[in-house]
Amino acid sequence: MPPTSPRLAYGYLRVLPGLGIDDVLRLQRDLAAFAEEHNFVLADVFVEARWQQLRAWQEVVAHCRIRDVVHVVMPSPEHLHQIPVLAEIMKDEVEREIGGQLWLVEPFVETAAAEQEVGRE
Repeated sequence: MPPTSPRLAYGYLRVLPGLGIDDVLRLQRDLAAFAEEHNFVLADVFVEARWQQLRAWQEVVAHCRIRDVVHVVMPSPEHLHQIPVLAEIMKDEVEREIGGQLWLVEPFVETAAAEQEVGRE
């Protein structure tokens, strides 16, 4: 049986308000560990260092298209958008844009159900 080529993935994260360099480094390690657990080779991690910029995102999309990589790993939905519903919409848009799948280390939480549960306590 011929060896299969590794499944490549790119990582992407935003430096969200309040994140320091140690947090960014930890998130990069988390992305690498997640990728390895899911049998991906993390080819690179793109970091959006400036708040409300999309330069790194444009780079990851371009790399996906050029190198035919269809997997992107992100730490959490907040790296898509701060508002959960908009993050879910953006996830779908991102997957269409890269022609593949966006993987989240910390998946979406059922926010409506969680908010209702909190209200009952």
